[in-house]
Formats: sequence, structure tokens, C-alpha cells
Amino acid sequence: MPTAWRCQLQKLYARWCEQQGRVPKEHYAFKCTAEGGAELLEPMRGSGERCFIACTVDLLATGVDIERLNAVVFFRSLASGILFYQMVGRGTRLDERTRKFKFWLYDYTGVTDLFGTEFISAARKLPPEGGNGGGSGGGGSGNDDEDGSGTGPTPPPLPELRTGEAVTVEQTGRCVLQAREVDGVLRDVAVPLEEYRHGLIERVLAEAATLDDFRGLWVQTQRRRALVEHLLAAHYSPEELRRVAEMADYDSFDLFAEAGYAARALRRRERADTFLAQQAHWLAAQPDKTATVLRAFARQFSAGGTEALESREFWHVPEVARAGGLKALAPLGVGAEVVRDVKMRLFGAVTDLCHAGRRCGHRGRQEL
Repeated sequence: MPTAWRCQLQKLYARWCEQQGRVPKEHYAFKCTAEGGAELLEPMRGSGERCFIACTVDLLATGVDIERLNAVVFFRSLASGILFYQMVGRGTRLDERTRKFKFWLYDYTGVTDLFGTEFISAARKLPPEGGNGGGSGGGGSGNDDEDGSGTGPTPPPLPELRTGEAVTVEQTGRCVLQAREVDGVLRDVAVPLEEYRHGLIERVLAEAATLDDFRGLWVQTQRRRALVEHLLAAHYSPEELRRVAEMADYDSFDLFAEAGYAARALRRRERADTFLAQQAHWLAAQPDKTATVLRAFARQFSAGGTEALESREFWHVPEVARAGGLKALAPLGVGAEVVRDVKMRLFGAVTDLCHAGRRCGHRGRQEL
């Protein structure tokens, strides 16, 4: 599915940018289907950078021309030679301006076996001359020769083009594609959502038995990232689970807190507002500049989640910079320790609406 491809490519790209110290490009990999994304093709066509990937299903067969398209990658099987050649043809466009005189073709499904195959397009059916399929008198047999002798052979039937393969569709419920070893080969397997969630959470609980343990792990950057890397190495993606569970406006902390520890999940903005309300007395007791930076943590989390709290850009936010940045936290102690304390308070924020999200229907979405 284009969404899964896009998410994985975007994660790999973001990780590479972090390692290289580069600022990620917007829309590096984007989904482009009939439902949306086509508006990004024009920037892709005119850009002078080699930094765009369109994840699509049938876009390449619809006549889209991007002269400097450098690579065509097949993740789907095809039985139609015509469709295959249409898709390959997108990469054959030359672009002298950027000296693009070749392209790369990556095949993960064996579609290149269609190279050299003959194909016949379906002929258009033309109406018979005279409008009645016969001779000038309306009683012809329909197989007359040009001289009207009527002794010509009956033309053979038009060739029929058949494509596709017979498939059987089984109802298996909601699933997640996960890489698993099958007969010694790593393949994408449709895993039931509950089984996928259980496998992911089982690994989290092995590193943090209680919610307090998990909170202490989560606020430490290196330990949190090590946990995520451990999950990804085992082919479990928190982002994919968050997408399938329709929790896009929740931080991954709340995904784990709900699924693993039966805690009520809060949306990012809801958690930020709850933190500000529950810590109001503590915030009011701080110097003005210190309180300004502390409140900015909540707004930053509301906008971008956990990772946003640890971005270097946070200290360049105008209100934070004007307040003195990290130095504004000096009245509370050493900067790193203060930041950790703020995050512990933020992730410790709870509401008294209900004890656990599964026991109330206020969120208006499907539960895991």
C-alpha cells in the first residue's frame, strides 16, 4: 500500500538526515493516488533536486511525463505487457538540461520477465458499411468480396486480450503487513492487528514492567530511541500501529501507555493542557522567564510530540529565546535535570474523566 511505503521511506530518510546533520525536505516521499497527492507532481517535475519519491499504484500508467525521473521501482506483480511497458516508459524520457540520459529500474516482483513479450491491443469494432451489415440491397450475407461475389472467407474472430490472475479473497479482519521469515525468505505477511499489537507490547513490557518504569525510560532520549530501534529491528513499527489504530493526534507515549499499561491515552494537545492545569501552582511560583520556557514545553509537545521537546530548534523559538533559553531554567537547577523533570511532569499528567480509555467511549475512535 502506498501509505506503508511512504511511512517507511520517510522514516529512513529522517534517520539519515539526523545522522548527516541535515534538515529534512518536506514531502520527500509522498502518497500519490486518485485520492490525493497529484498536486505535488509539479514541484517534483520542476525541482532541481534528486529528493522526491512518489508512492503510487497506477499513476505511471496514466501518461504522466516527468523527464528527469531517475528510477522506476516495482513492488507489484503485473500480467499485462501493455501496462508494464507503459510504466517503464515513464523512465525513458530524456532531459538534456539535467543530463539525464539513463534511468534505473528496480524489480522486486519479477515483472521484468515481461520484457520481449508480444502483446496485442484490442481492436476497435467498426460499424458495417451501409448500416445493416449486408449488401446494397439489405439482404447480403455479410461476407461478400469486393466484387460482390459473396464467396470470400469468413474473417477470423478478433483476438481477445486477457490479463490478471485468479485470486481468492478471504475475510481476515484488520491486519498489519509485517516482515517475517517464511521458508527461509523474509516476506511481508498480513498479521492480525491484535497479534501485531501483542507482539509489540510484549517487547515494551520486557524493558519496562510498570507505567512508572516506562515513563522513566521514555524521558531519557537514548533509552527511548534504543527501545524504538529494538522494536524496528524485530519488524514492529510504533508508527504503523499508531496509524492503524487511528491515533495520529496522539504521541507514541500514549499509544504504549494505553496498549501496555491500561492508562487513559491523551491527545497531544489534551496532555499539554492537562499539564498546564495540574502544574499551575508550580508554574506560578517560578520567575517569569522560567515560567515562560516551562509553558513553551507544553506548546511544543502539543505541536510535535516527544521528539519536538528534544529538537535544537526549540531553544530558537522566539518566546523561548527572548526568555533566555536554557539559562532561564537555572533557578530550578542543572538544565538537563530540569528538562527531565518537566517531561516527567508532562507524561505524568492524567485526567479524572475515567480510569482507563477502554472503559469510556469519549474518544470517538475504534479501540485497539
